[in-house]
Amino acid sequence: MSTNNGLYLLMFTLVITTIMIIFRTKKAIQGTKVNVKKTIIFSAYFVAISSFLVYNSFVIDNVPVVYVIPYLAVVVVASYCSYRYSRRTLSFVKLPNSDDGNPAVYVRGGLSIFLLYVAALTIRIAINFLFIGSEKLYFNNQQIILGNGTATVIMPMVHTDPATTVLALTITDLLLIVGAGLVLGRNASVLKYYYQEKERRMS
Repeated sequence: MSTNNGLYLLMFTLVITTIMIIFRTKKAIQGTKVNVKKTIIFSAYFVAISSFLVYNSFVIDNVPVVYVIPYLAVVVVASYCSYRYSRRTLSFVKLPNSDDGNPAVYVRGGLSIFLLYVAALTIRIAINFLFIGSEKLYFNNQQIILGNGTATVIMPMVHTDPATTVLALTITDLLLIVGAGLVLGRNASVLKYYYQEKERRMS
């Protein structure tokens, strides 16, 4: 993948992610109808963005592979804590549904969880550009740029030793993993409530 294409893909991804986060934040404040398919899609998208950046740390930036174990532990703990927290803080309302006559489930709350994810994602991307630049963000670790000389490259703003870079990426990866785990836990709580209500109607 060329550097230009990688940079454009990054910008496109950030724009889409920003739109989705704004949309989900607005819905968290105002309340929204629970939709299983959309909830799963949003969860998968947020996890995919986080996984890509963390994977990049292992492949390109020499973060030790052994860190996979604590990373997995962190995402499990974050998801569980978020799940328990969401059960106490989310507000559910059942309203009549004109489509089939059954009550529809609406949920409101969890704004702090989305804001934490946004903060973690922003810090992680900022660290990437501060210490790495754009040339490695899309798995292009070639130090010599090939082509006609028109490729757009964002060089690292801070030049430091590899150990400091790995430390910065590890800390921000952990923040990002926590954020993704919080989103998963929140959405898992929403889906569990939805299916519990569905079982009550059927019993």
